[in-house]
Amino acid sequence: MNIKATSIGTLAIGTLALVALAASSFGAAAETAEEKALSAGAKQLTSDQIAARFVGMTGTWVSSSGNKKVQIYYGGNNDLYGKLVGGNWSGTGYYGVANDDSICISWKGKDKGRLRCFEVLNDGGVIKKFNVDGSLNGSYDNFEKGKVF
Repeated sequence: MNIKATSIGTLAIGTLALVALAASSFGAAAETAEEKALSAGAKQLTSDQIAARFVGMTGTWVSSSGNKKVQIYYGGNNDLYGKLVGGNWSGTGYYGVANDDSICISWKGKDKGRLRCFEVLNDGGVIKKFNVDGSLNGSYDNFEKGKVF
């Protein structure tokens, strides 16, 4: 028996292969830093846990690149104070703990009154903040009660 592929049959097979390839590439999107941390066992903090960790505390935030440290005080009235460790920058602003398990901040000047929100994870005892796109914003070396600077 002779089976001859027709141009319509070849087109149909080619179309199916293209559809399968396209569908597989959608599932192959790169995993974000936040997704990787969660997959490795990090736990997202709830709003109550975020409030307990941040409100009334000074945290020493380390940028994701590791080249900048800022002491940040999260006051009891949603007031925010920051001081660059080893530098001359200082700033003020405000923050809020949101009901969707995130913390939102706005630095005077830089943020122009707009809030930037972050999800907060406990990754093996290290508190990390992630941007809305899932990239790492930074982590905290430690927290101390009150405003320490």
